[in-house]
Amino acid sequence: MAGCNEEKCVCPNKECKRHGKCCECVNFHRDEKGNLPTCLRLMLEKQQG
Repeated sequence: MAGCNEEKCVCPNKECKRHGKCCECVNFHRDEKGNLPTCLRLMLEKQQG
């Protein structure tokens, strides 16, 4: 299922070089920014309801 990350990426920043590259994105946000990427923040907010 090639391209599934690109097709399903919910990040609004479509110009980001990590858009649709989940592992790169998560590692960047976790290691360099100290936060969660948009997709995981949205999931967490939904779970906390």
